[in-house]
Amino acid sequence: MAKENITLGKSEWYIMEKLWEAAPRTYVQLCHELKENPGWSRSTVQTMLERMTDKGILRYEVVGRAKHYYPNIMRDDVAVAETRSLLERAFEGSASLMMSTLVRKKQLTKEEITELYDILQQAEVQND
Repeated sequence: MAKENITLGKSEWYIMEKLWEAAPRTYVQLCHELKENPGWSRSTVQTMLERMTDKGILRYEVVGRAKHYYPNIMRDDVAVAETRSLLERAFEGSASLMMSTLVRKKQLTKEEITELYDILQQAEVQND
């Protein structure tokens, strides 16, 4: 799966969050955790795991009689692809247009602004 094309549906995010948090996880463990939130049945978990494995998002190893599921993609790769997709759709591909929109609409807290300054200063040093 090409890293630049990785996008996840809302349901896929639930499973990936569990696996990025700690992998491997078994089908039984995932059923238990996903029963609480978002309230899925065992068959829903099974269907999602099969689909995500077929798509190459997940992989598994059989240990004894249990499948141990692992993420087959990294969180950062998904975050970059999803961010690029959002920028293309909503901001003509421009990160600066996105940031200026957030500033104009007063959507950033003082802490977020300070954090962004720090990030930009680090980026500037890395690009020298």
